[in-house]
Amino acid sequence: MNAIAAMSPESSAQDPEPLGRPYDHDHIRVPPRFAPKTAFGFLFDSECCRRWTRWYCELIYEDELPTMIPQEVEELLEDLESTCIRMLPSLIYHEFPNLPRLRNRLLPIVNRNDTTKYLFVLRDDATWQGLNAPLDKELIEAVARRLGVAGQDPGWYKIAFGAH
Repeated sequence: MNAIAAMSPESSAQDPEPLGRPYDHDHIRVPPRFAPKTAFGFLFDSECCRRWTRWYCELIYEDELPTMIPQEVEELLEDLESTCIRMLPSLIYHEFPNLPRLRNRLLPIVNRNDTTKYLFVLRDDATWQGLNAPLDKELIEAVARRLGVAGQDPGWYKIAFGAH
């Protein structure tokens, strides 16, 4: 068991293997778009973000992690969470070429509970094309399973002001 898994009580056998190992992909860059006011997609809470950040750390720091103490691992996870937020859409776009490419990162949502939540965007209201992005039920279900949010129905959420 590696250092991250050892300190992760929320991990379970039910967690999907995010993208397997080794994982190689071509970075998919989405052209800049206007900031949306609302977007349709899957909600990521802190646990979901942390799971993907752990996966990323295990992939990138595979040799260093076993030698780190739990406090160092926790600091690394905190430092790399923003990287995970920025890299995850590209990884998913690579795996699902038919998924409309709308955003380069997860978008923060307006949340009255002062907890940070993000959205993996499937549609948004920034442009007509984004609002009418083609989606089918099978694609949405496959993306949900891959993201580890199977069972969650995508929904419309208000996006934090100025988020691109």
